[in-house]
Amino acid sequence: MILHRSRVSKVGSTVGIMRWTLSAIFIGAIGLGFTTIVRADAPRLVGLDQNKPINLPIKVQAAYNDDTMFFDVEWDGNRGDTHDLARFNGSVWEKQGGSRREAQATIDNDPARGPTNIKSTNYESRITWMLNDPNGPNAVPEFSSIGCFAACHDNSRAMPAWDPSKDLTKYLHIDPEHPNAKLDMWHHRIARANPIGMSDDQKVIQTDGTTGGRKGDGGIGAPYESNKIVDGKPKWVLNNEDTVGGAFAFDFANTHTDPNNAFMRDGDSPPKTVARALDYDEALQRGYVPQEGDTVPYRRLRDLRGTPRGDITALGTTITPTSPDAHMAHIESSTQRLLDTGDPDDTALADGHVYDIAFAVHTGMVNMRDHYVSFPMKLALGEAGAADLHAVKIAGSGRDDADRPDFSDLDTFPETNVDLFLPGITSREFLLGEDVGKEYIDPVTKAPVSQTHGGTLGLENGMTCADCHTPSGTGPFSMANLTPLRDGVWTPSPLQVPEPATIVTSLLAVMVGLSLVAWRKRKAD
Repeated sequence: MILHRSRVSKVGSTVGIMRWTLSAIFIGAIGLGFTTIVRADAPRLVGLDQNKPINLPIKVQAAYNDDTMFFDVEWDGNRGDTHDLARFNGSVWEKQGGSRREAQATIDNDPARGPTNIKSTNYESRITWMLNDPNGPNAVPEFSSIGCFAACHDNSRAMPAWDPSKDLTKYLHIDPEHPNAKLDMWHHRIARANPIGMSDDQKVIQTDGTTGGRKGDGGIGAPYESNKIVDGKPKWVLNNEDTVGGAFAFDFANTHTDPNNAFMRDGDSPPKTVARALDYDEALQRGYVPQEGDTVPYRRLRDLRGTPRGDITALGTTITPTSPDAHMAHIESSTQRLLDTGDPDDTALADGHVYDIAFAVHTGMVNMRDHYVSFPMKLALGEAGAADLHAVKIAGSGRDDADRPDFSDLDTFPETNVDLFLPGITSREFLLGEDVGKEYIDPVTKAPVSQTHGGTLGLENGMTCADCHTPSGTGPFSMANLTPLRDGVWTPSPLQVPEPATIVTSLLAVMVGLSLVAWRKRKAD
């Protein structure tokens, strides 16, 4: 039988379409199967927790001697004594770790919310407080009324007007009447400074709102350096001459519990020492062969004592595990600094004076607006009059072990209980009535969020947040009730997601197969 040419072409075309369609399905199935495999093996991404409590209680004690100020602050939360990491995946090293909000952006593949390449959540715990001398040369007048909110704005990170392309941190608005206004900020990093007995001395300055204002004192770099991964390998691993068991790395699964989970610069001699960092190539020459799961810190610590940014030490800080897996802990942050450092960026402290102070705690692997804050408080040194927190005068001078107060003596150093709260999207602009007329829709409830603050007039006339509000409780002006109305409750999220790249690969495979089908059909016709 002789078939007509057009019929042969049509039959061949049909067969070709079927063959290429099956090929596309097969390729897509492989891609989807690969996605499933990666999904099963992917590190866990812990998202934001809708059940996170609004309030966090902390205990604060303060003391001073002839030349040194001492703070001791306690809270319960995740231990948070590690930060981002470099992990060997069996072929190359990759960066691990990030905050929970960044993990949520990855889970939702939402670049407007943050980076979408976070492979696991791992973020240090921190405590900060800002000091303001209302009568000093750097005084920020509104800090007495609104505390830390003076540095929080609608365009700060994760706030309604945030631009994800700009990593906008805390800043003070420009005040022509107080051109020297700035806040002294004590920043105790539990991972990126504490292992070597150091804290981080910072400040918050005025900017035009296009750049952040949280800066290190003296214009000096941070107490850590990045262990960047270049050509598939980090700069440094652990110096096996210093580590427990002679290890060059620790196991990713033991990130929070391995004693070798921090390293510092070679040649430094801080108050507390950890393993030194070792050049990666030198480690290979010593016989190091990386194994899948090997992990080293992504930050190398450095001792900044003797510089303005290294004015604060963290001697006596303890992290006591409170869970079987040791991930949760009771943290006692002990920090010390000269009463008067001579640095114009620092608030000079003196016996008999009263200062403004406000606290914040980052716990639960968070950054941005997801930390806990306090209302502004009054700190008095000695018998200086009415205050929320009294620092007790002790004899002597210095801040070494023999000089530090024994804060376990509660009769001498009474504890002040401070209830912190989640701020939601509360900003300086909202509190001072500058957001009236703006619209913000809660992304969860889809309901509009009120931009009118009933207490604006009071704040403008010398009242404080605490005159109307309580951090906790059931009252109508309790922050425990008001914060959820200002986007203060996080959205739930799954524990695991497929890597976005593998999803894209699978979709591309299907698209390529279908494109080949179309090309084959056109050629046949």
